[in-house]
Amino acid sequence: MGTVVNLLKLPVYLDAIGTVACALLAGRLGLKGFALAALVGAASFTISGLLFTPAVLWFIPTQVVIAAIAFFIIRPALKTYLAAGPFPLRAVILTILLGVLLGVIAGIVSAPIIAYVFGGITGSGPSLIVAVLLRSGQNLLNAVVTAGIATELLDKTIQLAVAIALVRMTPGRIRRMFF
Repeated sequence: MGTVVNLLKLPVYLDAIGTVACALLAGRLGLKGFALAALVGAASFTISGLLFTPAVLWFIPTQVVIAAIAFFIIRPALKTYLAAGPFPLRAVILTILLGVLLGVIAGIVSAPIIAYVFGGITGSGPSLIVAVLLRSGQNLLNAVVTAGIATELLDKTIQLAVAIALVRMTPGRIRRMFF
């Protein structure tokens, strides 16, 4: 999904859905579950980087951080809502708040890579926002952090919602193997 979004230059990434879904599912595995989610993120970025967009290889550390946040914070917070059945308003609000948290952290972790490895421009949709902010007089790191957080808030919230939907659609017998 992330590769398609990048090719279309959309102002989102949608590149960590698998990482987040794996982290949400792998709770029963303990620390091995976190390692599995981090491996899923690293493997997906390695494959995408080797086949389509080499720049994503630099963002493997961001995938590891996303796996950690999803496994250690989001999964425990949403555990009771991951099973099929009603998804109450409380769970929707919590999902939005956790998506925002994930977006802020992902934006901050990615910012130094974007600023210092790529000079602020990676060729993705949010690079346009960075260019506009640079033109308005912001320094490079501030422009990258601002653009990153601005786009990551919505992006990671969408990704978290999709990952939750995937986990909830996973057959119960498979979910029980992991929860």
